[in-house]
Amino acid sequence: MARSGAVSLVGSVAAALGGFALTIVLGRLFGAHLAGLYFQAVAVLMILNGVALAGSDTGLVRALSGHRAVGDHERAWRAVRLTLTPVLLWSLVVAATLAVLVDDIAATFPVADRPTVTAFCWVLVGTLVVSAAGQAALNGTRSLGSVLPFVWLYQVLLPTSRLLAVGLLWWVDAPAEWLLVSYAGPLVLMDVAAAALLLRGVRRARAAAAPAAPAGPVLPEGPPDVRGEARALWAFNLPRGVASCLELAIVWADVIVVGILLGPAAAGAWAAASRFVTTGTMAMEALRLQSAPAMAGAWARGDRAAFRDVYAVTTVWLVLVSWPIFLGLAVHAPLVLGVVGPEFAEAAPALTVVALGMLAYVAMGNVTAALLMAGRSALTAAHTAVALTLNIGLNLVLVPRIGLVGAAIAWAGCLALDSGLGLVRGGRRTGIRLPWRPVLVAGACALLAYGLPGLLLRLLAEPTWSWLAAHALLGTVAYAALLQLARRPLDLPPLRLPATRPTDRPSRWRNP
Repeated sequence: MARSGAVSLVGSVAAALGGFALTIVLGRLFGAHLAGLYFQAVAVLMILNGVALAGSDTGLVRALSGHRAVGDHERAWRAVRLTLTPVLLWSLVVAATLAVLVDDIAATFPVADRPTVTAFCWVLVGTLVVSAAGQAALNGTRSLGSVLPFVWLYQVLLPTSRLLAVGLLWWVDAPAEWLLVSYAGPLVLMDVAAAALLLRGVRRARAAAAPAAPAGPVLPEGPPDVRGEARALWAFNLPRGVASCLELAIVWADVIVVGILLGPAAAGAWAAASRFVTTGTMAMEALRLQSAPAMAGAWARGDRAAFRDVYAVTTVWLVLVSWPIFLGLAVHAPLVLGVVGPEFAEAAPALTVVALGMLAYVAMGNVTAALLMAGRSALTAAHTAVALTLNIGLNLVLVPRIGLVGAAIAWAGCLALDSGLGLVRGGRRTGIRLPWRPVLVAGACALLAYGLPGLLLRLLAEPTWSWLAAHALLGTVAYAALLQLARRPLDLPPLRLPATRPTDRPSRWRNP
């Protein structure tokens, strides 16, 4: 898991850099207003794509990982068919619904923006036909024993292609109506490639596991219970689909709300700030890619100790990797947003607030992934519904009064609530517990190395790239020294050299 996590982390860094560069290029080349329309269209795509997915991406990871863990490759193949076929049909319904509403949506915007909004909507219609099935297939490839297809397609090639497409549109002076094609076109190509890779991988595993033909007569087996398998699969997927839509609404609804209340320019500034925050979650994404199949396999085998241990280990790793990034964003928010353009500087206080709020969120680890791999999709949907209600309520109350800082408070607060509910209520059902001691030690090391010097720097000096470089360099040296001193409570030597760890030696902070 550590090796795969390292590969995923490299991919997450590449994706974060690509997203970072895309935000800068959009702001520099097209301005805050058009960037705001672009990000609002992306928000609509993400939410509607979540509706079309209906939880099939997570469900396919869980089903394939569980079936492969017990060697049932025939059921794994049926799970792919029972997932992708309904998703494709449902995607057509979602796309057709949006097509009917294109004119009504465009009419809600100022007259000058309507041609661009209309063109964006039709791009979304075409993309939605295949994007959900492609994303489900892409996530399914993670269950085939390697994260490389996911890393290459989604984290390297996709953001790179989008960045090149935006640059090409600007270079040829294409109309603004073409801008969203730079986002959707590479996505459709990735979807097709992901589906081909998944189908090939599952077919090969199925063929390799097929038993040789027996020499004598064999009694025929009963027909597979396809309907029962479909019911079980979608009984998990549908609640997860509801939760996924709510999670996407938490991430993107604030962009839409800010655009309605404060205008497209403010939405563009907030979108840029909130997208920078997602760079800090790259470790969470990287570890989730491999830890989720590992937890699903452990749960399918009945190995509850391994299930809990994966959650505990990855939680500490998340704090070790993510906290320095969030502390750096909080300190250097004005400088970071200044790269995008002077129009985006108004979101600097909001970036500081949400970056600090994310410290609590990542400290609780990938608790939602753990609950999902244990089959608790309905529970996570209920938690996310509560968090989204809080998010919308706080946005409506705070954004008109304190602007983008209100959006930051709403976003960070609802994410922390979602994970907190999962840890408290889900822990009773799965046995996972937060490894308090190593989490506190890891957080204290990050605060001493990056947080305290960053606070002094924010209070005493103007933000410059020289100070940022000095903060990063000296903070990293101090962090390495502190982690060396704290290596025993963090159990770092066994994690760094897993092959030398005795198999009968329990982790110092394994969940009982």
